[in-house]
Amino acid sequence: MDSLGTWPRPVPADDRDFDVQVMRRLRTAPGDGGAPDRPSLGERLGTSLLLVVPVLTALAVVLLWQQWSRSGSVLFLALVAVLLVATALWWTTRLRRAFTTAQGRLGARLANVVDHGVGVVRELALEPVGEDAAATGDPDEATAGGGGRVRARLELSVTPVQGDRFSTVVEALYDADAALLLEVGSHGPVRFLRDDPEGTTVIDTRLSEEQVAQVYRGAALN
Repeated sequence: MDSLGTWPRPVPADDRDFDVQVMRRLRTAPGDGGAPDRPSLGERLGTSLLLVVPVLTALAVVLLWQQWSRSGSVLFLALVAVLLVATALWWTTRLRRAFTTAQGRLGARLANVVDHGVGVVRELALEPVGEDAAATGDPDEATAGGGGRVRARLELSVTPVQGDRFSTVVEALYDADAALLLEVGSHGPVRFLRDDPEGTTVIDTRLSEEQVAQVYRGAALN
């Protein structure tokens, strides 16, 4: 497990099914320490102000503009400018703070929902798909390197970053040339839901090289 050599990445898949499962788990996922992680009253009020303050500012600007149109005093224009600048600075700062808080909370909760590991191929089956399958009817055509797409059925032994090793089956779509590089012993990063690893494992194509290295190190230390 000390090698960072990985299997070829499959054709980018539509992970909406996996993402839907993640969102369902996140609704009930605990925060740090196992306690439910809910925004405090102050955080909810602060988020509400992101909508309220611009509305109040718009009303104030309208009133000040009307006063300026009646009196022609430059003071009202100065107040409009100050109000707009102050509101813009406050709103930008508050929005950044809200996003930072949300990202931290989401990251903490995802750690209790989604996990990563290294999957090693124990058994491998390939078959052409679509027009390739209809034209040839022969799974061996997948190894001919003639282009097209190949569906791979991979039986994996997965070593998670945390937890016990498990076995699962994953299906993925590959370009035929990439499928040539698949073999028993190939390995690469996978992700799964912690409460159902055998039934929810997918090949991870979203990770950067640094993240892949972290997954391998974590699995090797587990």
